[in-house]
Amino acid sequence: MEPEPTPQGDELPPGATLCGGQYTIDGYLNAGGFGVTYIARDSLGRRVVVKECFPSAMCFRSNQTVCVRSQGNAVEFDAILELFEKEARALASLQHPFIVGVHQYFRDNGTAYMAMDFVEGRTLLELIETAPHELTPERVKTLLSQLLQALSYIHRNDILHRDISPDNILIEASGLPVLIDFGAAREDATRVSRVLSKLQTVKDGYSPQEFYVAGSEQTYSSDLYALAATFYHVVMGTAPPSSQTRMAAAARDDADPLPQPPRIEGYDTAFIAAIWACLGLFPRDRLRDADAWLATMDETVRQQRLLEQAEQDAALDTTVSHLVRDFFRDFKPKPPEPPKSAAQAAPPKPAVVRIVAPAPEPEGQDTAEEAPVPPPRPVSQPRKPRLQPIEKMHLKYQRPAPALDPKPKRETTTRSGWLSLFSRTFSAGRKTSSGDNTAEEIA
Repeated sequence: MEPEPTPQGDELPPGATLCGGQYTIDGYLNAGGFGVTYIARDSLGRRVVVKECFPSAMCFRSNQTVCVRSQGNAVEFDAILELFEKEARALASLQHPFIVGVHQYFRDNGTAYMAMDFVEGRTLLELIETAPHELTPERVKTLLSQLLQALSYIHRNDILHRDISPDNILIEASGLPVLIDFGAAREDATRVSRVLSKLQTVKDGYSPQEFYVAGSEQTYSSDLYALAATFYHVVMGTAPPSSQTRMAAAARDDADPLPQPPRIEGYDTAFIAAIWACLGLFPRDRLRDADAWLATMDETVRQQRLLEQAEQDAALDTTVSHLVRDFFRDFKPKPPEPPKSAAQAAPPKPAVVRIVAPAPEPEGQDTAEEAPVPPPRPVSQPRKPRLQPIEKMHLKYQRPAPALDPKPKRETTTRSGWLSLFSRTFSAGRKTSSGDNTAEEIA
């Protein structure tokens, strides 16, 4: 990649030196809202890429020194420099053939710099636009597999790229891809600076919807979305619809602007389906990580995983069947008992005999016509308490209450006067005699 002519602006001019003369600027490469990138040479004459922290919204250049536009931005600018250093140190710890190498961080001209490897080649975007015939299905599959390996390595080191797109993937002359221009520091800078928070840190068509919402959770699947959008562009020839447009359609309950996975010659169904799966609008709808995506591309791995899943299902079925068999063996239900007969179901209650004292005859009735005595009713009562001797004496000699005849008989009018008189006299004489006998018995 050759340097472009230096535009008029705040960029360092060719020939400017950095880090005490260790690096000399050859030319300008590109610039964004957060920094400027140059082609330079080190003290041994090797070509390198130097990235300068230059947030143009709050900085300007006086000669070669970077100054803040307002003293109110000084604290925020210091925080951004610390984030820039943090990103440089994190990238310097990565050693992978498909990731650009960072080999030095330093401060100069009132700002910070990082020196990176210079990668000779074209961007993937240039290949899509100028030489699409070079992107054969076999080469596309190889490129995607290599970039997924790089992404898996980045994520294992707990780093997000946050800016994957066709223009941030360099294809070397040997055909190997290289991820460049990580956007982690830019994303963090928008959170600590009110000025930079207004800058757009997304790329329509490639950024997932969570990149558009300040403070939203960003996960490894966010990088998967951007990579899937990049290879959607490769196989379809155009960038996918913006995730914001898709979110608006979902809010209106309209159809998703993203078309259904087509059948493309040279690509199997699983390859295309994996790209569409990682283009899920929400993180939960995407593949879990880069390794899961790699597994869908490798036919051998895919078949092996299907066999392992089938074995697990068979083992689970066997375990469940054994558990059911053991349950019915150990907890066999008892057979129902035969119904009992009425005599067995309800044993006879013991007869209760109640002794009732004879009631005295009412006056004015004939001895031949005795009052009916009601039959005793069996009453099941609890066991009576034991009586004291004095209570037994009271109970033995107490006079029973006179019993009332439920149906008193009226004297018939058929008796003649002398017979009726004789009957009453005889009855009264009998009662007196009966009373004397009772008194004698008590005495």
